[in-house]
Amino acid sequence: MHQAGLESAGLFPGICLRTVQNFTQENLISILESDWKKFKELRKIALDRFCQGVLADANTITGHDALSSQARYVMLHRLMRDRHNDIGRIFDAYSRYKAPMALRLMVRHDLLTDAELSILSEATQQDLADVVRQPYELEWIEEIERED
Repeated sequence: MHQAGLESAGLFPGICLRTVQNFTQENLISILESDWKKFKELRKIALDRFCQGVLADANTITGHDALSSQARYVMLHRLMRDRHNDIGRIFDAYSRYKAPMALRLMVRHDLLTDAELSILSEATQQDLADVVRQPYELEWIEEIERED
């Protein structure tokens, strides 16, 4: 797992999830009206894909019987907290002014395919060309040592 774009787990060591790129004002440029209409469709696809990914990761964590219930709970808690923050960053930006930033985040987290993005204007596709795809990955925690 490459370390670029990862943040440390903080309270729960061993879990690393992708961070959201910081954007400057130049990333907050309104898109064409035709792209705005297409953005609305792409947003639905990406949101569904995001939620499917969270549910799949939660299922993977809860089904990992080699870890104690406590360790799985800690991982699940961290997953849900981090993804809850990300869903807000990615999908709460629902305006033409914020759509380019939201699209960049959707591409960064690999929530839209190149084929799906091909419906956008050439200019918008060019704006997204430099985004590096970094899908979410789970990093398993070490078993939690109990001090009884």
